[in-house]
Amino acid sequence: MKLRVISLCAILLGAGTYAQNNTPDLSTLDAYIADAIQKFDQPGLAVGIVKDGALLYSNGFGKLDLAKPEPVDANSIFFIASMSKAFTACAVGLLVDDGKVDWNDPVVKHLPWFSTPDAYVTEHMMVKDLLCHRSGWGTFDGDLLWYGTDLSQREILDRHSKEPFSFAFRDEFGYSNLMFIAAAQLIESVCGKTWDQFVTERILQPLDMKRTTVETSDLSKFDNVALPHVRKGQDSTAPQKSMPYQALQGADGACGINSCITDLARWDAMWANEGKHNGAPFLSEETFNMITSTQLAMGGRRDGAALGWFVEYQDNEKVITHSGGMPGFILNHAVVPDKDLAVICLGNGESYSVFAITAKILNMYLGDGTADPVAAMIPRLAIRNEREVKRVADRLTARVKGTKPTVSNNKLAGTYTDKVYGSVAITEVAGNAVLTFPHAKELFTGTLEHWHYDTYRWNHADPFLEPGYIIFNFDADHNVKGFKIDLNSPDFHFYKLDLLRE
Repeated sequence: MKLRVISLCAILLGAGTYAQNNTPDLSTLDAYIADAIQKFDQPGLAVGIVKDGALLYSNGFGKLDLAKPEPVDANSIFFIASMSKAFTACAVGLLVDDGKVDWNDPVVKHLPWFSTPDAYVTEHMMVKDLLCHRSGWGTFDGDLLWYGTDLSQREILDRHSKEPFSFAFRDEFGYSNLMFIAAAQLIESVCGKTWDQFVTERILQPLDMKRTTVETSDLSKFDNVALPHVRKGQDSTAPQKSMPYQALQGADGACGINSCITDLARWDAMWANEGKHNGAPFLSEETFNMITSTQLAMGGRRDGAALGWFVEYQDNEKVITHSGGMPGFILNHAVVPDKDLAVICLGNGESYSVFAITAKILNMYLGDGTADPVAAMIPRLAIRNEREVKRVADRLTARVKGTKPTVSNNKLAGTYTDKVYGSVAITEVAGNAVLTFPHAKELFTGTLEHWHYDTYRWNHADPFLEPGYIIFNFDADHNVKGFKIDLNSPDFHFYKLDLLRE
C-alpha cells in the first residue's frame, strides 16, 4: 500500500545481473537472512521458495511479538496487505471464465451507481481499468476515506467520486486502492456474494489455504499470529513495539487477507505454473495471460502494471510481483512463470528487508548468486533516516517560542467540512481543543497543542503516523474560516483536505 514500498520494490528487484539458469545451493541462505534481519532491525520474518510446484524452502526468523518469546515459522500468519490485490484480480478472472463478466465491460454495466468526476470516464471505465492503476486518480488518492473508517464501501466510493483526477484517463500510473474496492463491489453485484465470501469459496478453499483468512476478526481462531510492529510516530530513533491489528473492512478488495508461507506457497505455485493447480486449469489460459500482461507501461525497472500485479523483465525473464505494506507490516512476493519459481517474504515490521531478501533469492536462481542487496540497501536507508531526522529537527528549530494564539479554544470549536472527505469536529473538552474525524475516531482523535501563532500540533491516537499540524485561517473579521493539515505521510493525503467551517 505504501508509496515507499512501491518505489523500493521497483529498485531492489532489479538489483543484480540475471543471466543464468541455476540450481542454487541454498545452504547459506539461513545465515544471509539472519544477518539481514539483524542489520534491518526486523522483528520477525518468514521466507518461502516455491519451485516446480513444491515448497522447496521455508523458514522463520525472529519473533511474532518482540515482547514475547514465540518464534516465527512457516505457518505464522501475517497480514499481507496489498498482496491481496492479486486475489481480487483472480476473483474477477474467475467470473470472466464463468461468462458473467467481460474485461471490457463498462463498470457501470455492473455498478450503475459508480461515478467519477468526469462523465466520459464514468461511461468508459472498463472492468480491467479498475485493476491496473490507470483511472486518472493519483497514487493513494482517497485512501483517507477507508483508513480506520466506519464508512461502507459504497459510501467510500461515492465520496471519492468527487475527488478531482490528477491525470488523463489511462494516461499515467496512479496507484489506486479505491478502484480495487470498486472491484470488490463489482464482484458482489455480479455474483451476489461479498468479496470475502467469493475469495474464500472460489480461491482459498480450492487451494486448501486453511490458515488464510479475509477477516481480521477471524484471527482469534488461530494461534501463531505475527503482530505488527511500529515505531511511534514514524520516529526512526524510537523502539519498535507491537500493536493490535487494525480492522480494515472498508478496504476489502485492496487489502484484507492474512496468510502464511505454507498457504501462499499453494497460491504462488498456481501462478508459477501459469494458472494450473494440481495439473488442471484453475484459470483459463486466456485469463491467466490477461491478468499477467502489462496494461499500463511504467518505465524504469518496472515494465508496467498488470491486473493486481506488476510486471518486470530481468534479463529476458518475466517476473510478476506485488508487495504489501500497512502499519506494522511490509511484505513481498515475486513469481517467475517461465521458471516455475516463486519467492515469498513476510515481515512484521517497517523495514525493507523483504525486498533485499527477495532480490537475493532471485539472483541465486536467475543470476550468478553473487549480488548482495542487503549491503547495497543499508547505506541508502541510512541516508534516508538521516534525512528524516533532519526534517523533524528542522520543524523544531522553526518553531517560534513565546507566541500565543489569536483566538481561544472555544472559538476553534465547530464542524468543518471537506467536499470529498466530509465533516470533522473540533470540540472543547476540559479546556482543551480536541479534533476528531468521526468516521475514524479510534485513530484520528486527539488534542490540539498550541505550537506557535495559530498553528497547533494534533496529537491523534494513531500509533503509526506522525503528529499532525493544524494551521487555521481566518476571514476579514478574524473569525475562524477553516484549517489545513500538515501531516507528513506518503500514504495518506491530509494536505488535500480543505476543511471549511460550516
